[in-house]
Amino acid sequence: MERTGVLLLQMGGPRSLDEVEPYIQRLFSDPYLVQLPFPVKLFRGPLSRKVARKRAPEVREQYGLIGGSSPNNRVTGEQAQALQEALGEDFRCYAGMTYTPPRIGEALTQSIQDGCTRWIALSMFPQYSSASTEASFAELRSEIAKAGIDPQQVQWIQRWGNDKAYLDATAEDVIATVEEAQQQGPGQPHLLVSAHGIPVSYVKKGDPYVDEVESSLAGLRKRLPKSLPITLAFQSRATPVKWVEPATIEKLAELGQQGERNIVVLPISFVNDHIETLYEIDIQLEEVARANGVESYCRVPVFNVDPRLTTLLRDLVLNESSEN
Repeated sequence: MERTGVLLLQMGGPRSLDEVEPYIQRLFSDPYLVQLPFPVKLFRGPLSRKVARKRAPEVREQYGLIGGSSPNNRVTGEQAQALQEALGEDFRCYAGMTYTPPRIGEALTQSIQDGCTRWIALSMFPQYSSASTEASFAELRSEIAKAGIDPQQVQWIQRWGNDKAYLDATAEDVIATVEEAQQQGPGQPHLLVSAHGIPVSYVKKGDPYVDEVESSLAGLRKRLPKSLPITLAFQSRATPVKWVEPATIEKLAELGQQGERNIVVLPISFVNDHIETLYEIDIQLEEVARANGVESYCRVPVFNVDPRLTTLLRDLVLNESSEN
């Protein structure tokens, strides 16, 4: 029986505090994630080790505040298991991480051992970016070549940020969270949509990520009350170069200073909880909000293992599979 392997591709995250430093080093070693000019990129290895040593103590402290590890690997594994049950016996689903175990190569090897002869690479990032989607795809292409797999046997799901089911489910969660915030806090809630940022240089080189985030937000606006004020910003600035703006942390402070007292944050580019949601939004940004006069602050939950996400992913896979 011909069996299709579905590889759910994510960045991953440290499974313990001991894995924080090597995780940071892998991130800064990736030319897709951190683009360096010539001749600086010739020293990428030593530079990534230096950055990891410098940043590790602070980042370990942050992971300590959210339980000592990232849930990203575990949640992606649970998503793969749920998708497996939804797709049935003709498919096998695997979690593949770009930077931490289980690595993409491990997932591919397991799929071969399980008898898969065709594959679908499924990006777990709704909006495409060279820093996330392409980084994981490049890793998979390398592993495919090593395994001697015919590239024609692999299909790629690169983006789904405009998928109707994705937008409908996100809008449902925004409306429910806004209604709850309206009952608990003062005044009209303001929706602060926060996407993971990328350097401006990536955009200038043609990275479509910011346009795709804005397109997703346009689709959401059609599904949300017209009276709901909405602001888009970008979080997680990680290097000293210029990043896309406005920065979430600065925009949040500005909204508070302008008199907004009820803020709801939507992490639009995330489907799993990890340090960007559990620490950056839930802890760091809430402190910024409170310091600038915001009285009610909450976050729209990400999908994690929500059945609506499982159905969405199932349909994406089946549609892709039926086309070939």
